[in-house]
Amino acid sequence: MIAPAKPDNEVERMAALSEYNILDTLPEKEYDDITHIAAEICGTPISLLTLVDSDRQWFKSKSGIDISQTKRELSFCAHAILNPNEIFIIDNPSKDERFRDNPFVTGTPHVAFYAGVPLVNKSGAALGTLCVIDNKPRVLSAEQKFTLAALARQIVSNFEARKMNRQLEFQQTQLEKTNQDLSRFAHIVAHDIKSPFSTLAMGLAMLRDKYCSGMDKDGISFLNMLENTSLTAIDMINGILDHSTIVNNALIKKEHFTFGNIVDEMKKLLAIPAGFSFETINGSLEIYTSRYMLLQLLLNLCNNAVKYNDKANGLIFVSASENKLNYIFSVKDNGPGIAPSDQKRIFDLFYTIGQNDRNNQKGTGIGLATVKRLVEKLHGTIEVNSAPGMGSSFDFTILK
Repeated sequence: MIAPAKPDNEVERMAALSEYNILDTLPEKEYDDITHIAAEICGTPISLLTLVDSDRQWFKSKSGIDISQTKRELSFCAHAILNPNEIFIIDNPSKDERFRDNPFVTGTPHVAFYAGVPLVNKSGAALGTLCVIDNKPRVLSAEQKFTLAALARQIVSNFEARKMNRQLEFQQTQLEKTNQDLSRFAHIVAHDIKSPFSTLAMGLAMLRDKYCSGMDKDGISFLNMLENTSLTAIDMINGILDHSTIVNNALIKKEHFTFGNIVDEMKKLLAIPAGFSFETINGSLEIYTSRYMLLQLLLNLCNNAVKYNDKANGLIFVSASENKLNYIFSVKDNGPGIAPSDQKRIFDLFYTIGQNDRNNQKGTGIGLATVKRLVEKLHGTIEVNSAPGMGSSFDFTILK
């Protein structure tokens, strides 16, 4: 027996299989109907809808056998997916060196004939097969082969519909999150934003009544207070508007660029204090994703790394790498760090840890919430690694 090799696109194939979220799901009538029809059309006692997993073949639907999976190394279907554009037929396994001592040939169900049509999605990944099996020699007619291939295409169409439904469910979840944010926004408008403007109105009235003839130290103090209050309100309003615009309206328009190029663009928009060191790691990495959204992500994270750094000589490191599925980014600093209790909530909209920035201004709790939503739109994940006094590292991925 010769164990099947793995396709050249095995990583991409497994990623595609995972996206359909169908492995180990319960039986479904629409697929059971197809395997029943395949067995009837081809006149075989066994028909299977097989998905080839990393180390096994699993049967989404089966007709004529009771087992639900086998080892991949014993799988006829794992051989079939190596030639995704051809029907794979073994009409005498006992004389084929790949299968002659296979336990399913020498024992139950005594495979004497196998025909499998690869289930190929639109990106060319062979997920598994629709196959028919007999315990005696058999020859399929051209019409039977055609029908078997048509049924395989129907299965893939069902998989695509399933995937689309999952995407719609995800979008619905995102919409619900947006509605929750809007509800919280109404609360902020009624309380946190209303309060600074009320203070401003009161101060202006006092300024008019008491200091109309000129300005003394008290007047200047009031003026400073009003200015700070106004800036707090304006920052909050602008942050909310930016969050809504960036997260809810940003289109994922992909472009080619290098990591160093976008970091340079980001640094032009960032106010970096004197004495700060800014290092880019792997700037030559070629990236293909939404330039606008990645720029917003880096700008938000680096801006925080600057604003909340308590060192005279701040250090900021931005790095990029990649694997088969994702781009991987990191923004590290030597700032004050974040307590474990706060790390669980810092990505919640309007949550702040109560720490003033370098300009003694309080945060709005919007920037990191925006970052998390952008990462989710790019089908990635984000996490923070930090400890008080040890700096922080924000690490996120973007699906290629």
